[in-house]
Amino acid sequence: MRARRTSVFRNALRDHGIAGAWGFAEATFFFVVPDVWTSWVGLRRPKRALSTTISALGGAMAGGTVTYWWGHKVTAEASRSALVTVPAITNAMISKVEQDIAESGAASLMKGPTRGIPYKLYARAAGLQRTPLVTLLAWSVPGRMVRFMMVTLAVSGIAAVVRRRYPDISERRISTVFWICWGVFYAVFIPLTSRRH
Repeated sequence: MRARRTSVFRNALRDHGIAGAWGFAEATFFFVVPDVWTSWVGLRRPKRALSTTISALGGAMAGGTVTYWWGHKVTAEASRSALVTVPAITNAMISKVEQDIAESGAASLMKGPTRGIPYKLYARAAGLQRTPLVTLLAWSVPGRMVRFMMVTLAVSGIAAVVRRRYPDISERRISTVFWICWGVFYAVFIPLTSRRH
């Protein structure tokens, strides 16, 4: 029994650690959203999934802070040049975010998920324009958590329905469909976003 508790604790620690690290990475230079990991946890361990979104948020806020200070310290041209090397980020997108921050402040990051605009661009623009860091972090909570939770809950719910309707379906098949769906999403999202912005 004790060995089982230790194993559960280690697995939970791993899931939260990866969620936090992924959130941090995506808020800096990684381009795959942490929703991939939190929804993967939701696929396998629904009861743990929602709490991993909090870890992803913590990592995103830490990464956002780093990107904020980076945007604050380096020249606008230097940070822009670095960010356009990240897949699905364009000059037009960066300019749009700069305009949004100038007009609406950090609250504008709430628009990001609906437009496919990465959080890191808002963090960088906020630092560049000297928006108070505490304001950015306050808006980061709803700006990040709404999507993290929606995606994670949706995947957990769909997986639960599939298991109920098709009790003989293998976990391997469910996992395969999950990874194919995310792969297709990025195969479409990156070129589409690059053209649109």
